[in-house]
Amino acid sequence: MVRPAETVVAGQALSPANAPSPMPTSRAALLRAALRYAAAGIAVMPLHTPHQTEGCSCRDGAECGSPGKHPRLEHGVRDATTNPGLLRAWWRRWPDANVGLATGTVLDVCDIDTNDGLRAVLDLLDVVRPAGPLVRTGLGWHLWFTASALPCRVGMLPGVDWRGHGGGVVAPPSLHVIGRRYTFQQPRTSAPLPECPPPLRRLVLPPTPAPTAIAVDTITDPDRYTRAALDGELARIRAAPRPVIRHGQRIIAGGRNNALHLAAFRLGQLADRGGLDEATIWARLTDAALDVGLTPAETRRTIASGWRAGRRRPRR
Repeated sequence: MVRPAETVVAGQALSPANAPSPMPTSRAALLRAALRYAAAGIAVMPLHTPHQTEGCSCRDGAECGSPGKHPRLEHGVRDATTNPGLLRAWWRRWPDANVGLATGTVLDVCDIDTNDGLRAVLDLLDVVRPAGPLVRTGLGWHLWFTASALPCRVGMLPGVDWRGHGGGVVAPPSLHVIGRRYTFQQPRTSAPLPECPPPLRRLVLPPTPAPTAIAVDTITDPDRYTRAALDGELARIRAAPRPVIRHGQRIIAGGRNNALHLAAFRLGQLADRGGLDEATIWARLTDAALDVGLTPAETRRTIASGWRAGRRRPRR
């Protein structure tokens, strides 16, 4: 369907030159928001704080691939809580911490990075505006839905991910590294969150294709199958879209990190089949990631995350 020109959500420019100054948000406001989310039953965690010049408050600093978007806690999203006493203690220790929410229990989130991604989702849903809460992130949007037992899914559309069971998102009024605060463009109310629409659900959980004779023959040779899978994932990493940079600022995130995470996940699923040892796979993935411009720190963290997730869900 054709979107009208006055569609506010899809028509907003992503240029940092048009980004507003950070909303004046006190440290107390971050804690208040964390407590409100917890009171609604959403598990909360403190995230690192982004800096426009220094990158991130984590030890990777300027080399961090996701400044202000990853947990300060040792066990990440598994340590998220609704306990107000624990939240107060965390924000006393890190008063500038961004607010992170665990997904998969109360809410799931459609995470959209680009204008094109937003248009694709709105067209898929055949709406001008989505139902339920809509968050403006630094360069994209979050659509909130009620939790639906769906897993996380990276790249279900170009520039579109799904944050479900075991995932997490940054929540308002957190700060993005470009200097913009996360804000609700459509407010969160006392009304129940909308259900995940069937078209989105089908993207998160596409039907499993019926096995073919060729696929069965290939899997009987673990060495050949794993090598072919590795070659295919390396090609996808090197073909992933690069970020768009204007005036020294990232306008569109690109798809390199997503492609690397998905490759590590898929190859981790094959780890028990044999064919290639873990060190070889990690080395080849690292080479491909560095070739497309990812930093060593970002590469290590992304491969480790995807590999662990894949090992937990081996392919049968």
